[in-house]
Amino acid sequence: MKNTHYLSRRKFVGNMLGGVLAAGLAPQFISSRLLASATAPSNKIQLGHIGLGSMGMSDLRTYLGQTSDIAASVALCDPFKSRREKGVEFVTAVQPGNTPKLYADFRELLADKSIDAVVVATPDHWHVPIGLAAVRAGKHVNIQKPLGMSLNQNKAMFDACKKHDRIFHYGTQQRSQELCKRGVELVLNGYIGDLQHVAVWAPAGRGGGSLEEIPVPEGLDYEFYIGPAPMKPCTKDRLTSSASWFCSDYSIGFIAGWGAHPLDIAVWGMDADLAGPYSIKAAGNAPTPDALYNNIATWQAELKFANGVTMDFTSNGLYKKAAQYWPVDTAPNNGTTFIGSKGWVSISRSGLMTSNPEWRLLRQCEGNRRVRYHNKFFRSFVEAVRDGTPSVAPIEDAIRSDAMSHLSLLSIQTGQPIHWDQKKYELVGASPELKARMDVPVRGDWMKG
Repeated sequence: MKNTHYLSRRKFVGNMLGGVLAAGLAPQFISSRLLASATAPSNKIQLGHIGLGSMGMSDLRTYLGQTSDIAASVALCDPFKSRREKGVEFVTAVQPGNTPKLYADFRELLADKSIDAVVVATPDHWHVPIGLAAVRAGKHVNIQKPLGMSLNQNKAMFDACKKHDRIFHYGTQQRSQELCKRGVELVLNGYIGDLQHVAVWAPAGRGGGSLEEIPVPEGLDYEFYIGPAPMKPCTKDRLTSSASWFCSDYSIGFIAGWGAHPLDIAVWGMDADLAGPYSIKAAGNAPTPDALYNNIATWQAELKFANGVTMDFTSNGLYKKAAQYWPVDTAPNNGTTFIGSKGWVSISRSGLMTSNPEWRLLRQCEGNRRVRYHNKFFRSFVEAVRDGTPSVAPIEDAIRSDAMSHLSLLSIQTGQPIHWDQKKYELVGASPELKARMDVPVRGDWMKG
């Protein structure tokens, strides 16, 4: 390929100096707890972990690896007894002398006033209800992506964080990848000229999933597992990660569950969604609408922003343009490409492509626009809690990227264009019936304060 440059994640990391914070991230103050002791668990940031499935255990391992010198994981919560027991084994092995308390009910964990912050890695339908309860209880929150089950849930989370002055940290960990930071700063500092188009693509979902009822497994509080979702019979597939990704009772699908990552890079690198009202027209397909995994699995959305910038947001199999920006057979299944009047930058977790190979050689690009950055994503949350500094993945950006997923789905479901004003956080010119779809039913009182 002519006039292109590919930088793989492995090569990039190997060429970079580790442990460097971006300018402007120096702590504003050090808490008395941290000054009192550098090692005692009681003098560290006290973390609670809510949700210990595959993602929750992954987060727990990473927190233990990145933050054990400044934080202690003192509480674990999951409705599966076996998961709680597995979690405590990991903690005690890494943090000797610290045996975390175990909970089936997150409300009991949140009642512990000694806990400073919680890590929420539950199925998607629990993210906002638990997040709201946490900030109302005075906890800072790290919530896995995507955010809520509706636009109104996301707004409720935003409002609660502001009202209670709590730090919010979104699960978009690519913000701690140097190659993503480098690519975004090339865009922000005008290397590609005037931004004209953004192409975003993410892995597709899938169908299937059994609806055949089985007995509730021993050691599971099924009522609590279902929580704010509709109560349905227990099936073997309903208790899997796939259900939490592809079943509409628990998520809106990979359009948000995976789309959150490349859409977050788009938001990181542009403010077109804040320029004024924008429109979305989308189409999509649910391969098995009558099975358990009934969410939209493939989609294709077109966004038009007030400042003239356009965007394609698609599932990876439908994004045929990706290949032209990557060497043959190397195009990843997710990414964000910024196309401007003078060139382009294509960013993925697996690598970085640029239209000008010399951009890769810049240790720091010219210009004064810099993103907030920390090369250890999980540690950055603990340090933000400790030092009172902003998150590198704040709620302000989370609701912007998540809105694009919800609006795309809304266009697919209604078969009509959707007009949205991000600053006012409202549907423009919408009927009462359409505005009502900014929310979803919630079983019980989980959203109430």
